[in-house]
Amino acid sequence: MKFQAFSSDEFITTELGRRLEAERLAQDLTQAQLAAQAGVSKRTVERLESGDSSTLANLIRCLRALDRLEGLNTLLPEPQPNPVSVLKLRGKTRQRARPSAEARPAGKPWAWGDER
Repeated sequence: MKFQAFSSDEFITTELGRRLEAERLAQDLTQAQLAAQAGVSKRTVERLESGDSSTLANLIRCLRALDRLEGLNTLLPEPQPNPVSVLKLRGKTRQRARPSAEARPAGKPWAWGDER
């Protein structure tokens, strides 16, 4: 099953749990063996596989133990710079946007209608 924008959180966590269980079984591991290798409790593996709430750190530990951590690169790839932004910056580093000093007199708190 593919994840879709309209998929519920419950569906996604249940499907991730099903996939984790399938990988564990494909590697011929029991829940207790995976838990020992991942450094988590057997109950944590049970919760992950059933789609119940757990921490991201526990999922990462299990993925590492199953040698599937590289899949996270596909899930959330490293952001690539926008070519247009690179041309605009021309070697400068992007700085956080902040209001200019002259936008508001010093010491005067912001109030509705001060926008420019």
